[in-house]
Amino acid sequence: MSAPIHSARSRARERRDEWLFLAAVMAAGLAIRLIWLERAHGHVLALMDAAEATRTALSVARYGVLGDAYFYGQGPSAHLLPVNPMIAGGVLWTFGIRSTAANAVLLAWALGQVAAAYLLVRALFRELGASPVVLRWGTALLFLVAVFSPQEAIEFRYWDGASAVCLAALNLLMIVRLDKRGTMSGRALLGAAALSAITFFVNPTAGLAVDLCWAVVALRRLPFTRAVQFGMAAALALTLLIVPWAIRNERALGETVLLRSNFGLEFAMANHQAALDSPKPPAYVFHDRFNQIHPGDPVSGVQSLMKQRGGEVRYSRALARQTWAWVGAHPWGFAQLCGRHLRQFFFPEPWQMYFSEWEGLRTFRAVVMTVVDLAGLIGLMLGLYSNRRRYWIVMLYVTAAALPYALFQPVPRYTYLVYAFLAFGAVEAVVRLAAVFRGKRGARLALAGAG
Repeated sequence: MSAPIHSARSRARERRDEWLFLAAVMAAGLAIRLIWLERAHGHVLALMDAAEATRTALSVARYGVLGDAYFYGQGPSAHLLPVNPMIAGGVLWTFGIRSTAANAVLLAWALGQVAAAYLLVRALFRELGASPVVLRWGTALLFLVAVFSPQEAIEFRYWDGASAVCLAALNLLMIVRLDKRGTMSGRALLGAAALSAITFFVNPTAGLAVDLCWAVVALRRLPFTRAVQFGMAAALALTLLIVPWAIRNERALGETVLLRSNFGLEFAMANHQAALDSPKPPAYVFHDRFNQIHPGDPVSGVQSLMKQRGGEVRYSRALARQTWAWVGAHPWGFAQLCGRHLRQFFFPEPWQMYFSEWEGLRTFRAVVMTVVDLAGLIGLMLGLYSNRRRYWIVMLYVTAAALPYALFQPVPRYTYLVYAFLAFGAVEAVVRLAAVFRGKRGARLALAGAG
């Protein structure tokens, strides 16, 4: 009788210690981000500007219109999908745009999403069978080494990065459980179909990545008819989200926009002759390109040009046509840029830290992101050849989420979609390599003793 009682007490003590550890790490992570916000910006509970998403949220609060993405007075816009700007705009409308309460709620919303995202990724790796050491130090790495502080404390009040990671982790958690059990109830499949559709509508890149994972696992584990039914349910759920949005865009903009209107602009920002062969440092090349074609620059005359060309949708489509023409004339140069963008997605350069709400510690942040991403990719690959075989699901998500950004110039907000998953993979790599080193050292000592 004493052994089971002792075992139960031991498990209870371990759970208590783990909860205490999580609470301490989360509290320390919160303090780090608040201290950074105060030191970097001089205030914590003031209205923070995060470019297009902030202007759109302010337009929602002031006029009830998803608009003004590029400049105040622009009018209706489809630059952003509606979910996150409407949430932020609703908070600003409820509490007052300049009020301390509104900005306290937005800060709590941003940091709450970040904490939820990290805990959900932790739950995913627990489901994947990661060791307690990996779970503990992966969590500590994410909360305590706050290289994404500008995004987490400012941008995600309005943008979708943290909410997209939350939704992606929830999807992957369900996918892993389906792959383990080989079955899923009809109600659970309907819920999964709705979740995948919401994920796509919040962030199409994350949505495409999780949809690919769903498709592979559903076809492997479910009867073919059931898998097809699941796919049809997911498509129907997504249609119910996209159709009202497309109707709104047709009425507000006079153009059909199913998701976002900014593809041509972002595509043109990243792919042009100067990006390929300019002798200037890349930060200056990117800044020059921004001034040339981005409507967010108030002094370049681009805002007037966009109006003359019929608004943001037609302007972006014209840029897309011009850029595709350049791609057709320079296919090898375009391939080089795509390869560079993928490298910068996983292994960012310090200049990429310029274009966010803080430009400090650029080299440090870029180095940390590079080391974590590289070690994370190694850790996931090591898991593929061991008893962590379902790591392939995470690897598939990471790969599918990264590939679309080959077309665009990566910024930290984009790479956030995969960073948390790679952080746990990085700790996995360190733990495995340490175990190999200890094994070899033990073998050497044993041989020395035998001699």
